[in-house]
Amino acid sequence: MPQTVVNDRSLVARNTRARIHDAGLTLFNERGYTGTTVRELADACDLTPGAIYNHYASKEALLFAIVDRVHDEADTILSETLRAGRPEPPAQLEALAAAFTAFHIARPRETRVANRDYIYLPDGERESIVRRRRRVRALFADVLRAGERDGSFSFGELGSEDAVQAASMAILNMVVLVAEWFDPAGPRSAQDTAALHGRLALRIARAQLRPALLVSVPPTRGD
Repeated sequence: MPQTVVNDRSLVARNTRARIHDAGLTLFNERGYTGTTVRELADACDLTPGAIYNHYASKEALLFAIVDRVHDEADTILSETLRAGRPEPPAQLEALAAAFTAFHIARPRETRVANRDYIYLPDGERESIVRRRRRVRALFADVLRAGERDGSFSFGELGSEDAVQAASMAILNMVVLVAEWFDPAGPRSAQDTAALHGRLALRIARAQLRPALLVSVPPTRGD
């Protein structure tokens, strides 16, 4: 078979897989994973249900592909933020919270499906996603502990041994839920909202807000 024919078929397959992926994102976001049928996915792509299975072995496999990609992108955003920023824990915390907020604002469909519907994955795939989510929480907790050690953050007066874990969860919940309420037509821009969440993360950690710590958040772009 000529190489050009093979390449053309490969391109068609990649494009079809991308169409199914995008249709899954849209339908899962609007109707929820459990409220979406394979027939509806096929209709949205102008395909037959059998053609869907040529690209994804099951509806669960499509969900995992969506959720796994979102976590890949999130991991990249967080690692790049740490690599590019200042090493002091307050600067790291503010930058991480701001960047992760911007990520959720820019990808509301993706993050909503990933954060809400991963629980419907089969056991093995769900556990792999849970481990990735725990690593994100641990990243924030590590920054909080580093700040507590150097005196930047204060948790002692809360009288709780798990105050750092509670603070990391509070910050992440604030960040993750932004996709549920942020309105691009509202009074606060995506950039301002991300910067505000960075400062609020410092307040949760009881850091002293100093102008030098305030990070600049680049304008948010969608996919």
